[in-house]
Amino acid sequence: MKQPIFDTLVETASDHHGYVTTLQAREAGIDPTQLRLLAGRGRLEHVARGVYRVPVLPRSAHDDLAFAVAWARGRAVLSHESALVLHGLSDVNPPVVHLTAPPDNYPRAQGSGPVQVHRRELPATDMTTVDGLPVTTVARTIEDCHGLGTDPAQLRLAIRQARQSGELTSHQAVNLEQLIDHREEPR
Repeated sequence: MKQPIFDTLVETASDHHGYVTTLQAREAGIDPTQLRLLAGRGRLEHVARGVYRVPVLPRSAHDDLAFAVAWARGRAVLSHESALVLHGLSDVNPPVVHLTAPPDNYPRAQGSGPVQVHRRELPATDMTTVDGLPVTTVARTIEDCHGLGTDPAQLRLAIRQARQSGELTSHQAVNLEQLIDHREEPR
Protein backbone atom coordinates (compact mmCIF):
# COMPACT_ATOMS: atom_id res chain seq x y z
CA MET A 1 0.00 0.00 0.00
CA LYS A 2 1.34 3.40 -1.02
CA GLN A 3 2.13 5.90 1.73
CA PRO A 4 -0.01 9.10 1.71
CA ILE A 5 1.64 12.11 0.05
CA PHE A 6 1.74 14.25 3.18
CA ASP A 7 3.35 11.43 5.20
CA THR A 8 6.04 11.05 2.54
CA LEU A 9 6.69 14.80 2.63
CA VAL A 10 6.95 14.79 6.44
CA GLU A 11 9.40 11.90 6.28
CA THR A 12 11.51 13.68 3.64
CA ALA A 13 11.41 17.01 5.46
CA SER A 14 12.34 15.45 8.80
CA ASP A 15 15.70 14.54 7.25
CA HIS A 16 16.17 18.17 6.14
CA HIS A 17 15.28 20.20 9.23
CA GLY A 18 11.64 20.54 8.17
CA TYR A 19 12.23 21.67 4.57
CA VAL A 20 11.32 19.94 1.34
CA THR A 21 12.06 21.12 -2.19
CA THR A 22 10.21 20.45 -5.41
CA LEU A 23 13.20 18.37 -6.54
CA GLN A 24 13.01 16.20 -3.40
CA ALA A 25 9.27 15.79 -3.93
CA ARG A 26 9.85 14.66 -7.52
CA GLU A 27 12.50 12.19 -6.32
CA ALA A 28 9.92 10.81 -3.86
CA GLY A 29 7.43 10.37 -6.73
CA ILE A 30 5.28 13.37 -5.82
CA ASP A 31 4.14 15.86 -8.45
CA PRO A 32 5.26 19.36 -7.32
CA THR A 33 1.71 20.57 -8.00
CA GLN A 34 0.74 18.67 -4.87
CA LEU A 35 3.08 20.92 -2.86
CA ARG A 36 1.24 24.03 -4.04
CA LEU A 37 -2.11 22.44 -3.22
CA LEU A 38 -0.95 21.44 0.27
CA ALA A 39 0.43 24.95 0.84
CA GLY A 40 -2.92 26.40 -0.23
CA ARG A 41 -4.60 24.28 2.42
CA GLY A 42 -2.10 25.36 5.09
CA ARG A 43 -0.47 21.93 5.41
CA LEU A 44 2.83 23.28 4.03
CA GLU A 45 4.43 26.73 4.18
CA HIS A 46 5.72 28.09 0.88
CA VAL A 47 8.94 29.84 2.00
CA ALA A 48 10.66 30.46 -1.34
CA ARG A 49 10.37 29.42 -4.94
CA GLY A 50 10.67 25.64 -4.93
CA VAL A 51 11.10 25.42 -1.13
CA TYR A 52 8.41 24.42 1.37
CA ARG A 53 8.42 23.91 5.12
CA VAL A 54 6.37 21.29 6.95
CA PRO A 55 4.93 23.24 9.90
CA VAL A 56 4.18 20.16 12.03
CA LEU A 57 7.95 19.63 12.37
CA PRO A 58 9.71 21.73 15.02
CA ARG A 59 12.17 24.40 14.00
CA SER A 60 15.79 23.70 14.82
CA ALA A 61 18.52 25.96 16.15
CA HIS A 62 19.93 26.01 12.62
CA ASP A 63 16.68 26.67 10.76
CA ASP A 64 18.14 29.61 8.80
CA LEU A 65 21.08 27.47 7.69
CA ALA A 66 18.82 24.57 6.65
CA PHE A 67 16.64 26.96 4.65
CA ALA A 68 19.68 28.34 2.81
CA VAL A 69 20.82 24.85 1.82
CA ALA A 70 17.31 23.99 0.54
CA TRP A 71 17.09 27.33 -1.28
CA ALA A 72 20.36 26.54 -3.09
CA ARG A 73 18.82 23.32 -4.41
CA GLY A 74 21.10 21.23 -2.21
CA ARG A 75 24.08 22.08 -4.44
CA ALA A 76 25.81 24.35 -1.95
CA VAL A 77 27.52 23.89 1.38
CA LEU A 78 27.50 26.19 4.36
CA SER A 79 30.78 28.05 4.56
CA HIS A 80 32.70 30.96 6.01
CA GLU A 81 31.24 32.41 9.22
CA SER A 82 28.04 30.35 8.87
CA ALA A 83 30.19 27.23 8.99
CA LEU A 84 31.91 28.51 12.15
CA VAL A 85 28.45 28.81 13.72
CA LEU A 86 27.44 25.30 12.64
CA HIS A 87 30.72 23.82 13.88
CA GLY A 88 30.12 25.62 17.20
CA LEU A 89 33.43 27.47 17.01
CA SER A 90 34.11 31.05 18.16
CA ASP A 91 31.50 33.68 18.91
CA VAL A 92 30.76 35.08 15.45
CA ASN A 93 27.26 36.19 14.57
CA PRO A 94 27.19 36.65 10.79
CA PRO A 95 24.59 39.03 9.34
CA VAL A 96 24.13 36.72 6.32
CA VAL A 97 24.19 33.00 5.67
CA HIS A 98 27.30 32.11 3.69
CA LEU A 99 27.14 29.32 1.11
CA THR A 100 29.77 28.03 -1.28
CA ALA A 101 28.31 26.71 -4.52
CA PRO A 102 29.75 25.52 -7.82
CA PRO A 103 30.14 28.32 -10.37
CA ASP A 104 27.29 26.88 -12.47
CA ASN A 105 24.78 26.81 -9.58
CA TYR A 106 22.41 29.76 -9.76
CA PRO A 107 19.83 29.40 -7.00
CA ARG A 108 16.34 30.73 -7.53
CA ALA A 109 15.25 34.20 -6.53
CA GLN A 110 16.13 34.75 -2.90
CA GLY A 111 13.62 33.82 -0.25
CA SER A 112 13.58 34.96 3.34
CA GLY A 113 16.82 36.11 4.93
CA PRO A 114 20.03 37.37 3.39
CA VAL A 115 22.26 34.77 1.75
CA GLN A 116 25.72 35.35 0.30
CA VAL A 117 26.83 32.80 -2.28
CA HIS A 118 30.55 32.29 -2.85
CA ARG A 119 31.20 30.53 -6.16
CA ARG A 120 33.95 27.95 -6.51
CA GLU A 121 34.45 24.23 -6.83
CA LEU A 122 35.27 22.55 -3.54
CA PRO A 123 37.09 19.23 -3.37
CA ALA A 124 35.27 16.53 -1.42
CA THR A 125 38.05 16.68 1.18
CA ASP A 126 36.93 20.24 2.09
CA MET A 127 33.32 19.19 2.79
CA THR A 128 31.62 17.33 5.63
CA THR A 129 28.23 17.27 7.35
CA VAL A 130 27.24 18.60 10.75
CA ASP A 131 23.76 18.03 12.16
CA GLY A 132 22.72 16.67 8.75
CA LEU A 133 23.77 19.86 6.92
CA PRO A 134 26.54 20.05 4.31
CA VAL A 135 29.36 22.32 5.50
CA THR A 136 33.00 23.06 4.83
CA THR A 137 35.53 21.33 7.07
CA VAL A 138 36.91 23.24 10.04
CA ALA A 139 40.26 23.90 8.33
CA ARG A 140 38.60 25.11 5.10
CA THR A 141 36.16 27.22 7.16
CA ILE A 142 38.93 29.01 9.02
CA GLU A 143 40.84 29.67 5.78
CA ASP A 144 37.65 31.05 4.18
CA CYS A 145 36.97 33.26 7.19
CA HIS A 146 40.52 34.55 7.06
CA GLY A 147 39.97 35.53 3.42
CA LEU A 148 36.66 37.16 4.35
CA GLY A 149 38.36 39.33 6.98
CA THR A 150 36.87 37.74 10.10
CA ASP A 151 38.33 39.08 13.34
CA PRO A 152 41.66 37.27 13.96
CA ALA A 153 40.78 36.87 17.66
CA GLN A 154 37.67 34.91 16.65
CA LEU A 155 39.73 32.75 14.31
CA ARG A 156 42.29 32.03 17.03
CA LEU A 157 39.44 31.06 19.36
CA ALA A 158 38.05 28.74 16.67
CA ILE A 159 41.47 27.13 16.16
CA ARG A 160 41.93 26.62 19.90
CA GLN A 161 38.44 25.10 20.31
CA ALA A 162 38.84 22.87 17.24
CA ARG A 163 42.26 21.69 18.40
CA GLN A 164 40.90 20.84 21.86
CA SER A 165 37.96 18.91 20.38
CA GLY A 166 40.20 17.03 17.93
CA GLU A 167 38.64 18.62 14.84
CA LEU A 168 42.07 19.99 13.86
CA THR A 169 45.43 18.27 14.08
CA SER A 170 48.38 20.06 15.68
CA HIS A 171 49.88 20.52 12.21
CA GLN A 172 46.68 22.07 10.82
CA ALA A 173 46.37 24.36 13.85
CA VAL A 174 49.96 25.62 13.45
CA ASN A 175 49.46 26.26 9.73
CA LEU A 176 46.23 28.18 10.35
CA GLU A 177 47.83 30.24 13.14
CA GLN A 178 50.67 31.14 10.77
CA LEU A 179 48.15 32.17 8.12
CA ILE A 180 46.43 34.50 10.58
CA ASP A 181 49.73 35.87 11.91
CA HIS A 182 50.87 36.61 8.35
CA ARG A 183 47.80 38.80 7.72
CA GLU A 184 48.42 40.80 10.87
CA GLU A 185 52.04 41.64 10.07
CA PRO A 186 52.55 45.29 9.05
CA ARG A 187 53.22 45.70 5.36
